[in-house]
Amino acid sequence: MISTATLNELRDDELQTTIEQARTLLKQRDDDRKAKAIVDAKATLAAAGLTLKDLGGKSKTKNDRGHVYHVGHSYQHPANKTLVWNGKGKKPGWLTGLETQGGKAIEVGAQ
Repeated sequence: MISTATLNELRDDELQTTIEQARTLLKQRDDDRKAKAIVDAKATLAAAGLTLKDLGGKSKTKNDRGHVYHVGHSYQHPANKTLVWNGKGKKPGWLTGLETQGGKAIEVGAQ
């Protein structure tokens, strides 16, 4: 471990380089852990005669836009009925937050 005294001896540009190198190393380690987890999961599933597709989960691709809402319909928050969006323009904050948590707005009809 690098001591605080050693870090204090570095110039600002050297310290910034050290921080960037540490971030790069952390990202690489995270990527390696994820890759190993996928390999391990596939091996476990194969031993049981299954594949990742058998799990029934949706794959996340760049083309996956999540929930599709249509202009001309109204959408309501499932818990707070006062939050309504008409499907036009940018999604409101309450809707993006709801989707982040895995929820979906309720369609309340066409306008």
